[in-house]
Amino acid sequence: MDIIKDTVREVVLAVFPIAAVILVLQFTLIHLPTETFLLFLAGLGMVTFGLILFLLGVHSGLLPVGEMIGSSLPKTGKVWIVLLFSFILGFAITVAEPDVWVLAGYVDTASGGIIPRASLILTVALGLAIFVTLSMVRILTGWSINYFLIAGYTLIFAIIFHPASDSYFVPISFDAGGVTTGPMAVPFIIAFGVGIASVLKSKTSSQDGFGLVALASIGPVLAVLILGIIYEIPSDTVLEKSEGGYTFLGTLGEVALALTPLILFFIFFQFYMLKLEPRKLLSLFFGILLTWLGMTFFLHGVHVGFQPAGTEMGNILGGLPNKWIVIPIGILLGFVATFAEPAVRVLIQEVEKVSSGSIPQKVMLLTISIGVALSIGVAMARIIYGIELLYLVLPGYIIALILIFFTSREFTSIAFDAGGVATGPMTVTFVVAIALGFSDTLEGSNPLIEGFGMISLVALTPILSVLILGILYGAKDD
Repeated sequence: MDIIKDTVREVVLAVFPIAAVILVLQFTLIHLPTETFLLFLAGLGMVTFGLILFLLGVHSGLLPVGEMIGSSLPKTGKVWIVLLFSFILGFAITVAEPDVWVLAGYVDTASGGIIPRASLILTVALGLAIFVTLSMVRILTGWSINYFLIAGYTLIFAIIFHPASDSYFVPISFDAGGVTTGPMAVPFIIAFGVGIASVLKSKTSSQDGFGLVALASIGPVLAVLILGIIYEIPSDTVLEKSEGGYTFLGTLGEVALALTPLILFFIFFQFYMLKLEPRKLLSLFFGILLTWLGMTFFLHGVHVGFQPAGTEMGNILGGLPNKWIVIPIGILLGFVATFAEPAVRVLIQEVEKVSSGSIPQKVMLLTISIGVALSIGVAMARIIYGIELLYLVLPGYIIALILIFFTSREFTSIAFDAGGVATGPMTVTFVVAIALGFSDTLEGSNPLIEGFGMISLVALTPILSVLILGILYGAKDD
């Protein structure tokens, strides 16, 4: 019962602040049409209920499965088996990640259907799978995470500046890297990495588990950039208006299809390695069932409530004479969304533990919340003034890669994961919709270029803030 109460409390705390801000805006500035506002409230209820079921399912089903599979693979004594199943697992867990589905739906809409949702999901899953496999190489060899981070981001910017690179895909690629570290992938991948590291008796399994997520987010960025070389988007592409057409049963079927690879993966391990007793097996499958239902409610709430309301809100803000007002609104939404994000809570607890209590949770929470708030404000300003995303992202990551040499490997791993946990469900589902709607109303603005990229900025600021904290608090390898 305690886990149910804690989960309900976490989700309510995550949803209530942003809901309160929207209610205030509705009756003071925005004035959404009554039907759209009622759909938003209905979507809010479904998203809240869905997140509760989803997180309960993750804790009772996916986390134990991840640790058991992770701890059983090294016992085979064959490196190629560990790497092969790491790839399969990375692919399966990404296909089942709700935030990936949300972003892919937005890209499908913004590109006028030129970039199909399925194509983007599969591309992102392939990229993450490859880098989860490389992360396993790091755990098995004990190599420094710094080498992998520098190589990964160097390759990213080399592709961006290549003549064949498509500018449309740059903001989408960085956003893809942020959404892969969502509520399903983060706990499962960390559990998987910690399970493997614990069997191998690594120096610190928490360090290896967190580094796994940090590296995994690089893969989708590279994969989507390569996709941009394949696809060609006309310059006159316009944002499609969502006409609805989503049904609960349809979403239920889509989620079932998304979870199928993961379920088959687990069944295979049950028969050949785990051999769990029926009672334990039933408990795990019940957790997977809760995950299925929770993800369905979550996505359906996004489809019918958050997406149309967020887009309409962005349209209204774009039609105001003083468009700068969207900047403080973005800052406020970013602060309240991040301040109560459950995944951020997990991270700040880990930092407090790593620092032996010298860095209090409140310090970390406030630092990340302010950083994300400012990043969304900058993202809104970027839409208004047409600032190139690379002018913001490139210097940011160069600074981050320099800072990693002045703090510990453990702080480096946590810092790069901090960006992933900051890009939670509220940012991905609602704030991005506002940005797309706002961008669509501005003359000379293209939603595919200016509308996307917000998640990449949200993912960048926590990296910098945590690295700086690590330096200030003297966290350095011996």
